[in-house]
Amino acid sequence: MFLYLYVLAAAIAVFGMIVVFRSTMDNMLTEPEKFPQHLNRFFTKFSILEILPIAMIVLGFIFPPSEQLDMSDALIPIVIIGLLMIIHIFYIFSQRSPAGNVEKELKQRIQPFIFMAMALGNAVPIIAIVFILLIVS
Repeated sequence: MFLYLYVLAAAIAVFGMIVVFRSTMDNMLTEPEKFPQHLNRFFTKFSILEILPIAMIVLGFIFPPSEQLDMSDALIPIVIIGLLMIIHIFYIFSQRSPAGNVEKELKQRIQPFIFMAMALGNAVPIIAIVFILLIVS
């Protein structure tokens, strides 16, 4: 049950990132002239969003479970986190089509933003998997 703390942290990070990404993408498509301001707000929202998941992961590592866990205990949490990562990647890539209907200059700005959001959104789930593997080994 202890390992689901990491699953919860990954879920908060992934779904929060989806919300922040979607609102930023909508703002970028409606007001392309304010692209730097939207990007700045994205990073601010993202950093605020990541405080809780990172704190959950650190607390889970500081206070380890009292019983010994083996790899069979970690299999389901790792699979759930992997599914969360797949959902996140699929959602981010599905948002490329609205960005395809804009002018070329804005599209060149949005494409790196999409890949950056994909990497940032999957950072906490990857960290959660690593910490789960550290605890069970």
